[in-house]
Amino acid sequence: MPAILSVQKHRRVATFASRPALATVVGRLEVHWGNAFDRACFLVAAPAPNPRHRPAYARLLRDLGNETGCTVAELLAHGRKVRGLLFFAQENLARSGALATLNPGHKWVYQLPPATPVF
Repeated sequence: MPAILSVQKHRRVATFASRPALATVVGRLEVHWGNAFDRACFLVAAPAPNPRHRPAYARLLRDLGNETGCTVAELLAHGRKVRGLLFFAQENLARSGALATLNPGHKWVYQLPPATPVF
């Protein structure tokens, strides 16, 4: 991929328009996102979205591609990367005992820093 195209994508990702509800619950974590692009990619990379929400996910995937210039493969790869970061964050918190101190029904507030896109 030409470096210019990659730089343009990174600029577009940085200005990706925020969507409502930037906090998301992932397992025992209440995730506060570093940017809207990471959250959107996380959502579209869900293994099996609820059938009722598939049209909304398809719209979000289309909007992501149109606004950033990224391919579907790039968006899904980034979403899987973000999912992996959250998995390991939750795993590390659990191993350190931090999640064991939570009362039932409570979540650990976790600030996810912006993930570096791989494109």
